Amino acid sequence: IPQLAFGLYKVRPDDGECERVVLDAIRAGYRHFDTASFYGNEAALGRALKRSGLPREEYFVCTKVWNDAQRAGRGAVRNSFERSLADLDCLYVDLFLVHWPVPDCHVHTYKEMELLQKEGKVKSIGISNYSEEDYNELVASGIETIPAVNQMEVSPVMYRPETIRFFEDRGVRISASKAVHRGESFGREPIPALATKHSATPAQIMLRWGLQKGLILVTKTSSLERMQENRNVLGISLGCADIAILDGMTTEKEVKDRKDLEAKRKTQL
Repeated sequence: IPQLAFGLYKVRPDDGECERVVLDAIRAGYRHFDTASFYGNEAALGRALKRSGLPREEYFVCTKVWNDAQRAGRGAVRNSFERSLADLDCLYVDLFLVHWPVPDCHVHTYKEMELLQKEGKVKSIGISNYSEEDYNELVASGIETIPAVNQMEVSPVMYRPETIRFFEDRGVRISASKAVHRGESFGREPIPALATKHSATPAQIMLRWGLQKGLILVTKTSSLERMQENRNVLGISLGCADIAILDGMTTEKEVKDRKDLEAKRKTQL
């Protein structure tokens, strides 16, 4: 799985905006694209990939099944996937995720995804926004395939090492959504100081932190210049002291607030 992914959340599917952004991302070097049926831009992504002229094996597509299909049952999950595949204009998807662990539904959703993988329509399957309890419920149901990834919010300002360790110890890689916290923490120390120290941008510091932790990083920007900056992180190396400082940014209150928010969302799924 390419470690640097370009996310398409809230990228407009109409007026050519999504196609322009994806083509710019390809020019910047991105080959991993993260979308979802809920985002409404799978068809625009598919058109842009066709326009790029890239052979299918050179790009990596991740999409997700939304909650309404999960609630409607396994047939609806399959139908949702088939629509995604048709919109993307692909013969297969590289990675297919359960978008949210909908109570009483996510297990049968995952088991239908296992069948899609066996049929060769999906290369890998995984999960998103799962807690340790959600994962344990899934495994206890008797699944055959361990999820390839769990996509969850991770950045220096939302770092939950015990949760990350839980999944990685079980062979599940972490895909970090909001890897640069939508730019909302660029002015929060020590990020600016480390950016100055390493002659880098705040985004580059946050992304380099994630790379050195072995995370898959999902970021989004509409600016070609920032796309290029976000990929130009290989020449930066954070020392152990730098990493430790960034590790300590997340407060207990922030972790608790995020956990409470996720619990509230799951009651509304």
